[in-house]
Amino acid sequence: MNRLPAHQKTVFAVFLALAVGAAVLVPRLKFTFDFEQFFPIKDPDLIYFQKFVSEFETDDNFLLIAIKRSEGVFDSLFLSQVADFTRQARDLPHVTSAQSLTKMRLPVMTPFGISTVPAINIDQPAFYNEAKARLTTDERFKNTFIAEDGSALVVFLRTVEHIDLDKSEQLLDALDKLTAQYDFEATHRLGRSCFQVALVNTTKQDVAVSAVVAVFLVAILLWLIFGRWRTNMIVLINMGVSLLLFLGLMALFNRELSAMAALYPVLMVIIGTSDSMHLLSKYLDELKRGHLKLGARRLTIKEIGLATFMTAATTSVGFLTLLTSR
Repeated sequence: MNRLPAHQKTVFAVFLALAVGAAVLVPRLKFTFDFEQFFPIKDPDLIYFQKFVSEFETDDNFLLIAIKRSEGVFDSLFLSQVADFTRQARDLPHVTSAQSLTKMRLPVMTPFGISTVPAINIDQPAFYNEAKARLTTDERFKNTFIAEDGSALVVFLRTVEHIDLDKSEQLLDALDKLTAQYDFEATHRLGRSCFQVALVNTTKQDVAVSAVVAVFLVAILLWLIFGRWRTNMIVLINMGVSLLLFLGLMALFNRELSAMAALYPVLMVIIGTSDSMHLLSKYLDELKRGHLKLGARRLTIKEIGLATFMTAATTSVGFLTLLTSR
């Protein structure tokens, strides 16, 4: 059995240690959710929006929960559950307030001045029909706090401003546990927290799918070109370790993954496959010419190694120029 020279063992040990370290760091990777990143820097519309937010507040710091009852929401048991749900929702993490028609009071004019009355008298079923006719035709509440056909109520949760992904996940997890305590027919959600979690999950799926598909296609291509499973494994392991080191480096420097993250595996596969094929083709050609393995490696690194390094370096410089773009 051939033994590796000392310097090759050192190189192998270094890369193995780096790969293990990167694998430990990768779970720390964070995803970012910010629509502002899709606008050019110093864009007039973006500046106006940021000024508006600083003077007032963001317009997406909410989470809407629609609670459905096909037979109609005007049922004392259902309304009591919604009222209790609204009250408990105020204690959810990162929620500043909660409101629904079961807790809302409306202003009315009386002989003694302006007063308020409950939007729905839960303990007075005799007035349910009157409340339904009033609320389902009032433009302030129709299709906002109550469905036009009276089959659903909406609970409005106000969240902290600029809620991030971690807080959104905490909020939705707590909301799942709270909703499970009630026997609601169905619930639907809408808000920044939902968008964040959905977009990040989609990004993760895109990264995984693009990586698997790219590796699969490269494996087929390498088999058609070289016809050697060992050569295929060398290239695939090389690209896998490179991608792992890349992601580990991002985690080390606390760089967040955005919607563009799905392109990272594809770029690594494109560059890695090209360089690997050039190096392996040259190495195999030198072996066919009668050179020993060590001599073939030296010639490959001398003649092709510098060229592939320069192509990778110039590609990197090309991407770095994007830092000067708005």
